[in-house]
This record gives sequence, structure tokens and C-alpha cells, in this order.
Amino acid sequence: MFDIAKAISQSTEKDKVQQGPSGCNLFYQTSHCKELIEEVFRFEGWADPQCVKSTLPQDHLTAKELEEIIILELNQSTSVVEDAKAFASRLPNHKGIIVIGQEDAITTLRGLKDMGLYYLFWPVNKQEASDFIRHVHSNIGRFAGVSQNRKAKKVAVIGSKGGVGTTLISAEIACELASSGTDTILVDHQYHTSNIDITLGLKNFEKQNAENLGLQFHDMDEESAAGYLQPISNKLRMLSLAGNLPVTDLLGYSHNIIDLLHRQANFIIEDYSGSTDFKVDIPLVVKRNDIVMLVLDPTVASVRNTRRLMESIHQYRQLEQKELRLFIFVNFHRPEVSFPLKLKEIEEHLECQADVVLPYNAKIASILLQGQRLHKQNASLARPFRNISRLMNGKLLDDNPRKLSLARLLGRDKV
Repeated sequence: MFDIAKAISQSTEKDKVQQGPSGCNLFYQTSHCKELIEEVFRFEGWADPQCVKSTLPQDHLTAKELEEIIILELNQSTSVVEDAKAFASRLPNHKGIIVIGQEDAITTLRGLKDMGLYYLFWPVNKQEASDFIRHVHSNIGRFAGVSQNRKAKKVAVIGSKGGVGTTLISAEIACELASSGTDTILVDHQYHTSNIDITLGLKNFEKQNAENLGLQFHDMDEESAAGYLQPISNKLRMLSLAGNLPVTDLLGYSHNIIDLLHRQANFIIEDYSGSTDFKVDIPLVVKRNDIVMLVLDPTVASVRNTRRLMESIHQYRQLEQKELRLFIFVNFHRPEVSFPLKLKEIEEHLECQADVVLPYNAKIASILLQGQRLHKQNASLARPFRNISRLMNGKLLDDNPRKLSLARLLGRDKV
């Protein structure tokens, strides 16, 4: 006999589970918070959360090991936004991150929202926590609400001219980010003469053939776009296309693939080396990117081109009314005495300080030929890449804080 009461009960339980998360990781500081979250999940009939007493996830955790919802308790934190920023930079963008804290300030709420993080003010009761988690779960499925802000930061690394080391610096920054646990995609925009495989120490490397890409874009989704990425390390993948097509077509294909992958990485680093066989479209760069890094060496031509690029970027940034961060990276790839300009003269001409300086080191070539990374060497070689990584993550350098906004960097507000 059909049991209507049993059928209704089973249907209710099924809906209850579907309305909640498929799983949860809880990084907690206090037993009170842990007990409340566990009670919420038991009450709702959801899978028990995986609980770890820690403020940050371990570096070895991968996207497959992390659940749909990630809850970070920061009730004992002295700066909720800063600690949450360090936490979020290590996590995939398609996860829902809830921060629990006691800071009752609009700046905290706004800062977390800008990063795509949800904020649950403590203390909270069981019903409030349950409703909040359901809300986050719903937004993740629809990619709505605060979750929309969980996108990769796009970084354009632009060479002021050829031969200043843009490709090397792009690769080292990407490797530094990846080694710190940040999901990173490196994009090679040198479609015909790239040496990025040598820079990365890759053997038997072949670019992805883009001949038939134009026919596939109308059916391409996030998963198929990811198929064009080549794994470099655990947290680093690279997009490198080639084909007998116009460079403008290959550039457009790269951009289209990147746009489908903004939830699969925390940072997307694009290498616009000065040796590329196309002119960098500054209006497009400003429109597409969150950060622009200009790479130069201490030569007159390089510094003059950097100044022109800065002024052009500032002009289009104003037109777009966009918050864009710009960094200056000076590379001494030869002995300092062989260059006509000193660092002080560079900064005087640019009317700003260099954010990062890579000093000359005669061993760099041999280090790279041995397949080793600069950011893992001694302090003088590693510090520039560690510092730029900190700046890109919104942190100031302890020993030499730099200005982050483009307007302040230029030192004036041009019309």
C-alpha cells in the first residue's frame, strides 16, 4: 500500500538536503564556534563539516579536497580583512567562503564583499547561521550575490621594450604565487617566437594548436577552455597558443579562453613581452586587467617608453573610471656600471619610486639553465618576487611601503 505520510517525509528530507551545501570545511579558532556549526549541520541533516583548528588552510589542500562551503572563524583576529585576504588567495574562486568575526564595522563588511567573501557577524544563533549558509549555497549555484566578486585578478606584465626580461619576470611571479599555494594561470602572448618553455625549464614542450579554435568558441564552456591549459606545477598552469593565423586572431582566442576561466584561478598573469609581434592595445589592457606591471631596464629608451605607457594607462584609466593598480619593476640584467642611468635618475624621470628592483646577478643564467627558479634562491634574488607577490595581494612591504593607486603613483592627477 502506498504510504503518503512516508512519501511526504522522504520528499521533505530530500528537499532539505538539496537546499543545503554538499559539504563544508570549517577552520575554527574557538570550540564555541565549532560546536555551533556542527550543531547546525546535524540539525539540518547535512554532511558533517570537516573541522580543522587553524586560521589558514594548509598549503597542500587542493580544490578536490575542499568542500563547496568554506567557513573561516576569525573571532580572535586583530584584522579580519587582512587575515581573510591571506586565506582567500589560496582558495579556488568557485568555492563559497564565509568569514565569521566580531568586527562590527562597515569597512570590514565592504572589504570582504570586494573580495567575494561573505561575512557572518558573531555572536550568531543556530537559525541565523543555518539561513546564512543556505543563502550562500544558493548564490554559489547561481553565481550570484557576493560570489560574483570571486574572480581571478588579471595582471598584465608589459615590457617597455624588448630584452628587458619581461618573460622571465612574468614566469617567476607566476611560480612564486603558485609556490605559496595560489592557483595561478600564466598566459604566453608570444605566439611565434616564444622562449617561455626555456625560462620555465620545460622539456618537450609544444604549444596548443589554435587552428580550429574559431569553430569551437560557440560551444566552449569553462571545462573545455581549461583543456587548453598545460600543467606546469601543482598550482600553476599555462596557456600558450600557436598556429598559422594572424596574431590578432591568436590574441583574441587567448582572451576568450581566459574569460571563461576567471573562476579557476586566483591570479592570471599575462606576459606582454616587448618582443611580441603586435602592439599592445593599452585601452584594452586597462579595460581587461586589475593590475598592470611595467618592466624596464636603466636605459634611456626603456625609461622614456615607460613614461609614455604610464601616461597612456592613466588617461584610459580615467576614461574607464576604473580602479587599476600599476607597479614599476626595474630589472638590472647587466652590471649596473654598464647602464647609462641610475635608479635615482629613473625615479626622477618617472616621478615615482620603483616598486621592485631586481639587482644584477651573474649566476642568473646558470640558475635558469639548471632548471631552478630565482624566487627560491638567496634573499637578493628571491626578495623582488616575494615583494611583488605581496604587493599584488594588497599588502604593503614592511621595510619599504609603496603607493598602490595609479593616481598616487603618478604623483599628480592629469586631465
